[in-house]
Amino acid sequence: MATDAPARPRCWHVYVHKLRAWITTATASTALEGGEAKPSRPYLILVVEPDGGTFLSHARDGDDRGNVYEDEPSSEDVAAFIRKCVERPRALNATLQGKTFREGGLAPRTIRVACGRTARALRGEPEAWATFDGCRYVAECRELLKREIPEIESVSFAPVPEELIARVIRERVEPKIAEDARGGVEEEWGTRHLPGLSTSVDGFTMAFGRSLFEAAKAFAECDIDRALERRRPVKVSYRLKLRDDVAMRLTAFVAFEGSMEEEDFGFVVHKTLTQSQAAFEVSKGNVDVESGPQMGQTCAFASAHETPFEDLDDGEAGSWPLVEREGEIDNVLWPLFFKVNVVDDGENLEISRPAIIELQAFEVSMKAIASIRASGDASFASSGDDVRAAKGPWTCTVTSFAAKGEEESIEVEIELPELPEMHPVEYLDG
Repeated sequence: MATDAPARPRCWHVYVHKLRAWITTATASTALEGGEAKPSRPYLILVVEPDGGTFLSHARDGDDRGNVYEDEPSSEDVAAFIRKCVERPRALNATLQGKTFREGGLAPRTIRVACGRTARALRGEPEAWATFDGCRYVAECRELLKREIPEIESVSFAPVPEELIARVIRERVEPKIAEDARGGVEEEWGTRHLPGLSTSVDGFTMAFGRSLFEAAKAFAECDIDRALERRRPVKVSYRLKLRDDVAMRLTAFVAFEGSMEEEDFGFVVHKTLTQSQAAFEVSKGNVDVESGPQMGQTCAFASAHETPFEDLDDGEAGSWPLVEREGEIDNVLWPLFFKVNVVDDGENLEISRPAIIELQAFEVSMKAIASIRASGDASFASSGDDVRAAKGPWTCTVTSFAAKGEEESIEVEIELPELPEMHPVEYLDG
């Protein structure tokens, strides 16, 4: 009696995912000066057979790296991994461990491919998947597999189910990779553990994210440290339209901190001149003003390793502009927006994300200062006693995307307020 031929799989979904974990290896593709390896984010190639809910890999031999790659896999890497899964299939599901899964040589009829940048693209729009060209792996793997495995009839795009990302990758794979990388050492809290902007700020959109990062890049590159003293408050005022018949005027006091050369450059925002000037007085050595914790909101420029994974992934997916910095991971710095408050009767500091209207103050202020600086209209430069003198105002128009991601033009007024020297306890009034 003849036995039935083994069933050929109907479809495989292949997902190339950049893991939310950091590893440091001797073979990392980039290294810091002096030969020290930089941390890097590994990649996972995940192959799923939807009909049986099976997660696939292949039988490994020698030093085969399996489905985790230290660097971003090429299309050749992905095609080779698929070929091995066809030739030597191995199920990763716990219920199938140790069991003969399927004989080799049975290729799926179709393959659907996505990468981290396109994982959520076109969800609910299956009619558009076949012609979507946003994932580079699709076209390149199609040509490679056409030559190597002609039994595969089609290769196209399909988004990744959210449950797969949340339940499998986020809950199982990434924690295991991160734990292995730490070697059992408990991880200390850092700014990378802040929630992402898109997941924690109501009203945040990808369009606003891009505009916010554009503002940060423009400010970082406008050489403000050559025109203004460190921590010197700048008054920024603009009208915010709430409805067709309602608008309000907002004012913030901003300043820059540190320098790009010393890698501590940042942009700070305070609600009052008193708060902003107190920080300036401390920087000028005024002993009548205590340093204390400087409350306010900050945009620091940080390494990718200190940036929340959600911001990293959103920035890559949206091609948000970044500040170039040789020697950093991928040779860029990431703007990190947060605010600091005192809690528990002044005993502890709380770091959190600004609200959308507070982030807009960063967006508008950074763009306006960079614009006026580039125009040459403003003479910020001052020294000695002149650093406390009033200057301005100057005006310019910038675009904002804080209102539901829709573009609007905002007229901004900038001036340097007069700074009478502060005396003991006077700064506490603000």
